[in-house]
Amino acid sequence: MVKKTLFWVFFTIFILIIGGTIWVYQVIVTLQAPLAVEDSTSYAVTADSSWNTIIDDLKGQNIITRTYGVEFYTRFRNITPKQGEYTLSSTMTLGQALDTINRGIRSRPEVTITIPEGTDIQSIGEILEQFLSFSAEEFLTDANNFDATDFAFVESDSLEGYLFPDTYRFFNTAVPDDVIRKMLQTFEVKALPMLTATDELSAYEVLILASIIEKEVMTPNDRRVVSGIFMNRIRDGMRLQSDATLNYVVREGRDRANAQDLALDSPYNSYKVDGLPPTPITNMGVDSIKAASEPAEHEFFFFLTTRDQPPRSIFSRTYDEHLTAIRTYLD
Repeated sequence: MVKKTLFWVFFTIFILIIGGTIWVYQVIVTLQAPLAVEDSTSYAVTADSSWNTIIDDLKGQNIITRTYGVEFYTRFRNITPKQGEYTLSSTMTLGQALDTINRGIRSRPEVTITIPEGTDIQSIGEILEQFLSFSAEEFLTDANNFDATDFAFVESDSLEGYLFPDTYRFFNTAVPDDVIRKMLQTFEVKALPMLTATDELSAYEVLILASIIEKEVMTPNDRRVVSGIFMNRIRDGMRLQSDATLNYVVREGRDRANAQDLALDSPYNSYKVDGLPPTPITNMGVDSIKAASEPAEHEFFFFLTTRDQPPRSIFSRTYDEHLTAIRTYLD
């Protein structure tokens, strides 16, 4: 009799263990099941939401397909849903979604912002203020006072040239410091490996030259030729005579400098000042950095850009040839 009783006791315990194991396994499978959304979806938890109403709602919207053991799980962990707007994505499991709602990790809307190549700091600020909650002036102030200690490659007090043009995603609560850091990090990854000193220019001077090239010509081949032209002028003791450097301070966008521009007393007036300007004049793409690092070797000293669509670059060896090109293509 005792043996029979022990048998049934152990048998019952065995069945309970097997059943419990199966039950726990089913709960784990439920919690580890990915959410059934294609990409991401926004989900709102209200002040009167309970786990039961949330789970029923998620199932009703086909965001989850399994609910086995979820009620027990929420009670066992003693977790509470927090009111707010949440982003649920296809990479999340049900367990992660429950944890997100319990911890109140609300979604922060993001904005996508494209900074085109050849955009200077002032213009970057004007683009950013259209999407984020700070003004262009606030961005400029922060950029001018930014502590670049964490970015050892920055060789100037000015960040001009280092804010890499690209398409970015920012939280809509981003402040100028967030944007600046992300752009500098992108420069470090995408541009810095291409930025090398030459026999005649330091790495920072290459960056300055690249910024001028970026504003002067559009195609990679033309940029290497124009890079060679500027280097020929530097070697020959000529001034760069770049309209782009003047436009940086005049900000009129003229394709040819007028007499008032040419008379401007500024370190960026490369018609009056020898050598390169003190800082880059814009934020350039990788092609311009490559062109400045590897200028083409040739005998050209002059160039112009036609008003054709698309525009073309015309190169000349002598000033007389250049005057002829001006009369042919611009006058």
